[in-house]
Amino acid sequence: MRFFGIDFSRYKLGVSNGIRVTQICELTVYIFGSVIEHTLINNNMNDDYKELYIDTYWKYYLKLENRLCKTEEFVAFDNANKKAFSIEYLSLLQIICSEIDVVAKTISAYYNKDFDFKDSSIIKWGYEIQNDLPGIMDQGVLFNNKEIIQPWRNWSLEERKDKNGKRYYGYSKGCGSPEWWKAYTDVKHARTAIKDSIVNYHRANQENVVYALAALYILHRLMLKRIDKDAYALIERSQLFAVPGWNDETRADYVIKPDGSVRIVYSRP
Repeated sequence: MRFFGIDFSRYKLGVSNGIRVTQICELTVYIFGSVIEHTLINNNMNDDYKELYIDTYWKYYLKLENRLCKTEEFVAFDNANKKAFSIEYLSLLQIICSEIDVVAKTISAYYNKDFDFKDSSIIKWGYEIQNDLPGIMDQGVLFNNKEIIQPWRNWSLEERKDKNGKRYYGYSKGCGSPEWWKAYTDVKHARTAIKDSIVNYHRANQENVVYALAALYILHRLMLKRIDKDAYALIERSQLFAVPGWNDETRADYVIKPDGSVRIVYSRP
C-alpha cells in the first residue's frame, strides 16, 4: 500500500523511520520533521502546477518575508515606527511590488488563456484578479498577531466601453490604487520629488512595506486555496501573517481510511 510515495506495508504499528503508524478504526499517519508539499488534487487542478507554484512563487515569498523580519532587529513593528523609512525598506518595497506584478499576471494568465502579459498594468491584471480571486478587496489578514489589515481595500475595477465600443477598464467610483502601490510608483519613478510636502523616498516606510507584503501574501493564499484547499496546511507558513478563521492555519494530519481513501484532519497546534 503506497501513499504519497511511501510504502506503508513496510511499517508495523509503532514508530519507524520517524513515521508513527497507529490503527484505531482508521490508519492515521503522522509525519514529523519535514515540510510536506504533496497534497490531494482538488477540483481537478493540476498537482504538478501546484508544486511548481509553491517552488517558484511561495518559497520566494518566504525569502522576502524573512528579509522584512530581519529589519525588526533595528526597527520594531510598532505604530510609532510606521513612517520610519530606510534604504532597506526602499529595496523591499520595490522588490515586493515588482513580485506582485509578476504573480498577478501569472494568476491572470492561469485563468484567462488570452491574457496578454506584455500589455498589462495594475488596471488590467487587477480586473482579472478580482474575477479570479473573489473577495480579495475585503480579505483581511492578522499581522504579527497584533492587528487586522486589508491591503487591497477600496481596490475595485470595472469594465467600460469608449464611444467606439472598445473595451477598457477603470476604477469603480470611490476606488483607486492602494496607497502602498502609489508609494511604490512614486519611489520608482520620482524618488526625489516632493509630493504633499513629503519627499517620495520617505514613502518607502515600514507601513507601506508591510502592506505590500500582506498584499502579496493574500494573492498567494487565495491562489493556493483555489489550486488545493489543503495546500497551505502542508507547507512552510508565514511568520508574519495569518488568515483568521481558516482551517489551514491549524495543524494538518493525513488520515488513511480503511477503503484506501485519504483525508486531512485539522487540529490546533
